[in-house]
Amino acid sequence: MIIMVEKNSLFFDEQRAKQCFEQNRENLDDVNGFETLLQNSLFWNVYDKKGYIGSIFVYQSDEDNRFYLGGFARRKSHSQCVEAIKKVTALFDEVYADTRHLNAVICLKKAGFEWLDRKKRLLVCRRK
Repeated sequence: MIIMVEKNSLFFDEQRAKQCFEQNRENLDDVNGFETLLQNSLFWNVYDKKGYIGSIFVYQSDEDNRFYLGGFARRKSHSQCVEAIKKVTALFDEVYADTRHLNAVICLKKAGFEWLDRKKRLLVCRRK
């Protein structure tokens, strides 16, 4: 079981999220920085009984107006990541993910995502 803490909660640990973000920045292909991501997305920290797992976020793209899911987490936490992805995607009719990482693809597919375009590394989850 996981607990998700939204960025506007008094219990949100921004420092912990930023630290983990910086450790994974290259893997996220980030160009805007943590503060921009935090300000312009729905953002949650994810915990289990062992503590902080990572963070998950959804932002709306300026280019195509679609909602995109992203995140970062400690190693060996696939089941918790899948659970968090399912909880977040349940809030939307359609969510996209763009990733080049096999571990992320495995989690996304277990959470209900399907390939939309493999060459473009684009997956989609439709909850209609």
